[in-house]
Amino acid sequence: MTRDYDLLIVGGGIVGAWTLWLARRRFPQWRILLIERFRNSDGATAHSAGVLLATGRTPRERRLAALGAELYREIGEPLGLRTSAAEVFWVADAARTPALRQVAVGFSIDEAAVPPAHLRDRLLAPLELRTNEVLLRGGTAVSHDPAAIARGLIEASLQEANVSCIEGAGVRGILPGEAKVELTLEDGAVVSAARAVIAVGPWIVGEPFAQSFAALASIRALRIKKVVALHVDCVPPADAAAVFLPEADAYLMPLPLRRQWLFSFRADEWDCRPFKHALEISPHDRELALRIVDRYGLGAREAYRGGRVFCDAYTPSGEPLVERVPNAPIVIAGAGSGAGFRLSPGLADEALRLLSD
Repeated sequence: MTRDYDLLIVGGGIVGAWTLWLARRRFPQWRILLIERFRNSDGATAHSAGVLLATGRTPRERRLAALGAELYREIGEPLGLRTSAAEVFWVADAARTPALRQVAVGFSIDEAAVPPAHLRDRLLAPLELRTNEVLLRGGTAVSHDPAAIARGLIEASLQEANVSCIEGAGVRGILPGEAKVELTLEDGAVVSAARAVIAVGPWIVGEPFAQSFAALASIRALRIKKVVALHVDCVPPADAAAVFLPEADAYLMPLPLRRQWLFSFRADEWDCRPFKHALEISPHDRELALRIVDRYGLGAREAYRGGRVFCDAYTPSGEPLVERVPNAPIVIAGAGSGAGFRLSPGLADEALRLLSD
């Protein structure tokens, strides 16, 4: 049976959920179908750190981050989101602080340095800085549950009669045309629409997507990298602070609702496959993280137990991908390069704008 829609969204993660939410608000007359291969929000979104602090390295990233912060605030009360916040401190090379201040979106990073002793009772242990480093105050980081947000956005959208969702159905084939898109699902069903957004996270380099969009250099350039964060088995104090370490590409964030801390760092394992059973925190991952912990005096190694691991699609530049497929009403959105949660509302906005131009 062929079923016709105005918009197909492939992927029930955070980008697909935001695309559905925004499309429903902007085009209430559209018939929309969301298709998810597994369960909604059960892929990369479920493993995201969920820490929201509006920053961006480029003008586009800063624009996306600003819109993302605005929209996350907007849905907080309607969806009943449970969040926690922490004041942010930055460890930076004194000579690079002007560049650091440029990444801030909607907040500022102080000029005057703060003595590390200021955080003595707000971290896991006394912070250790080198002579060339300074501690700066700036911003507030908010901890979210990305999977709960994605489910909330989708469930709220499904209250509308013209919005549908199919879970547990992978896409077997994609037939793009100039006027419509036709998808064949794994059970043989065929659905078509006037337009489509493909937001499948790290699965974009697998079939049938890689084959269908092989002509796009941007897709061929994508690589899949492991994303890891460790959990710290200590209850944060009431005034716990977050510490961001740009030079190490890491941060330590208190999660009072979980009665623990989260330590995010940059893993270095590339060309992973998005299979949950095959992705684990390796001894190498753990040692990579604990070297940073030792370097800055972020507590005892023994407290860093467990964590979360998955993977994400990365572009060569690190900027996320939103691109329209030539001669077809299809937009590919994602490749968040580790920042998919923070930038996802902006990516969904860009995708819908490309389809409506």
